[in-house]
Order: sequence, then structure tokens, then C-alpha cells
Amino acid sequence: MADDLNSRPATAAPALSPASTLAATLMAAVLAACGGGGGGSSPPVTQPDPPAPEPPKPAFALAVKEVASGLSMPLLLTAPAGDTRRFIVERPGRIRILGSDGTLRATPFLDLTGLLSTDGEGGLLSMAFHPGYAQNGRFYIYYTDKFSNIAIDEVKVSANADVADANSLKRIITIPHPTYTNHYGGMLAFGADGYLYAGTGDGGGTGDPNGNAQNLDSLLGKLLRLKVDDVVAPLYNVPADNPFVGQPNKRGEIWAYGLRNPWRFAFDNSTSSLYIADVGQALKEEVDVVASSLKPANYGWNVMEGSSCYNAASCAQTGLILPVFEYDHGTNNANGCSITGGYVYRGTALPELAGRYLYSDYCKGFLKSFLYANGAVSESKDWAVGDIGKIPSFGQDAAGELYMLSESGKVYQIIRKP
Repeated sequence: MADDLNSRPATAAPALSPASTLAATLMAAVLAACGGGGGGSSPPVTQPDPPAPEPPKPAFALAVKEVASGLSMPLLLTAPAGDTRRFIVERPGRIRILGSDGTLRATPFLDLTGLLSTDGEGGLLSMAFHPGYAQNGRFYIYYTDKFSNIAIDEVKVSANADVADANSLKRIITIPHPTYTNHYGGMLAFGADGYLYAGTGDGGGTGDPNGNAQNLDSLLGKLLRLKVDDVVAPLYNVPADNPFVGQPNKRGEIWAYGLRNPWRFAFDNSTSSLYIADVGQALKEEVDVVASSLKPANYGWNVMEGSSCYNAASCAQTGLILPVFEYDHGTNNANGCSITGGYVYRGTALPELAGRYLYSDYCKGFLKSFLYANGAVSESKDWAVGDIGKIPSFGQDAAGELYMLSESGKVYQIIRKP
């Protein structure tokens, strides 16, 4: 192909033999492959076969695995930081230990049976370990006393790490409760600020007949924020930055109000945002979310039930914080009747679940979740784990793994579906 064909003198072209014709055809093909003119030659490029498509990844799914049974109305599972044991609150008044080996200890960590009331919705309702439990051995319990009033006590562990000192109980606060035996609230949790938060119900009765939730001189229907470290008598102080400190006819312990029965609330261990699951009256269940940078305020009850007016004559929504998420009961409670708030998942076993808030409903026994980010809810999902009975509460261990507690006395860990 490097020869200059135009420099040869013109002569008559001889007739070509069949062999010559084939050679000329091959030469033309080579010239065409070289671009028909000069330039460097290169072998034809062979294209690789396209990669085989990846097989579809299996859908991420959740299941529940029974890890304990034989409990008496378990209401909470929790653990101190860094502890592999799981502590389970039983409504009749006991705290049981589920060991890291999966064995439910026969001897209770604490036994208050006979010292409290279980009338209506009462009993031993929750506990919270102090963030410095490993050093100070202090934890806190929320229960209804023999007079059906709300009681929050401080307790200390004994010399035996598996047994609390029942003689160490010290009353932090007593909150008188009306004659109704429902809507006690019941959750305790420490925030990242080191303060103890307590969720109280509105005192019971249809529609908050005593008007407690909107009354800032009442501790019912509220989220309280208490300082339990370095205190002078009584055994708590009011944090100086609580919103109503020093204001007449307003209790300084109040951090948020306008709540009906915030049976379960939880802090996101990653963002410190607060998720409050507030039980509705007859139509709606709601979740309120408070960013760590904001102070809570008025969540609307009994002016509102969720995002709907409850008292039409006084439905002025100015200054109210409406829920970020809600669901209707549906006809004959087809969708549920009482939200059971859970936790934002921050464990390590289920990374696909990170940042999702899990919840259930006492009447339906489902497991659902949603993602709350940038002020909006997305990825609402029903995990289809089946109806596992009445679910009064969730649990979270020290590793951030989550559990569902059944009124039947069983504890289920939330796991990846096999």
C-alpha cells in the first residue's frame, strides 16, 4: 500500500486470470480496510462480548425472631451503654434480665410487685439508665403508685450487678392523677443534653375533660425535662433553659405540651432529634418530630387530633405544631387504634434500615417504618412480618438493635428475613 500507483506509465490492462481476480479483490479489501490511501496499518479491532447482566439483587426484607417468652406483659426492653444484657420491664412490677446467652434470668433485677397499682393502664411502665450508669449505678423508673398517681423514682444497683437495691428507691417526682385510670403516659429517656425526659398522659377521660394538656399549670399531657445530676432537694432541678422557667402559673418542668398520651417517644441516637408517638382519640394516630436544634412547644391536643380539628369551636391553629406523620383508624379500626412508637434504627446488622423510624399499632401488630429527612416523610413501608399480636412497646439494646414486645409475653428481635 506504500507504492505510488500514479507514477507508473499507463498501459493497457491485461486480462486477469481467475486467480488474479481473486488477488485483486483481496487487495481492494485490504486497501478499504486501510482507508483507501496511505497511512499506518492496524489490525481489525475485535469488540468484546457485552458483560452478562447482573442477576437481580434480592429485595431487602425484615422478619422477627422470638428471643424470649414467658414474660408477664413486657412493656420495654433497654440496656445501659456498652452492656450486652437486655433489661425487660414487666407491667406487674418486675424488671427481668435477658442475658447475652439468650437466657432469661429467673431472679428479677428489681421486683416492686405489691408496691404499685396496676389498675387500668397503670403499673411499672418504663425505665431509663443514667448515661453514666457504669460509674454511678443509677437508673430511673416510671410507675403508678398505690394511689394511682404517677411516680418517678431513682434506684441504684446493688453490689451484685444483676440485682438492684430495692432499698435505694428515692422519689424524684409525684404527679397527681385524676380519677381516670388511663393516659398515664409512661416513657423515660435521657437526651444527649444529659437531662431526663418524661412523657405524661393528659389524665384520661374522653377528650381531656379536665383540660390538662393545654394547661401550663398542670404536669399532665406534657413532656417534662428534669435535671437529676448535682441537684439540691428535691431530687431534681429544672433546667434553666426550659421554656417556662420563672413564668407565673406555668410549670418550669414542662418542655412540651398539648399531648394526649405520649406512651412512647425516642431520641435518634445519631441526630438527637426527638420522635414522639402520641396516641389519638378515635380517628388519628400521630408522630411528631423535633429537630435537636429546636425547642418543642404546643402539639395541639385537645384543640387538634392529629391534623384535624377536635374541638371545632376552638380550632385556632396558630402556634400549634402539627404532626409530620399520621394515619387514620379506618372503618372499625381496620388500620389500627393506638400507635406504638418505636425507634430510629441506628444498629449495624441492618444497614439498609439506617435512619428509618419503626412503629407498630397495639391493635394490629404490624411493623412499619418511614424516613423523615429535610422536613418531609418518605419511604413509608409495611414490612409484612405478619400480625404478631398486641404490641405495646418496642425495645432497643446497647448495640442499637431493635425488638418488638408482645402482650402475650414474648419478645421478638427484628432481623433480616432469611
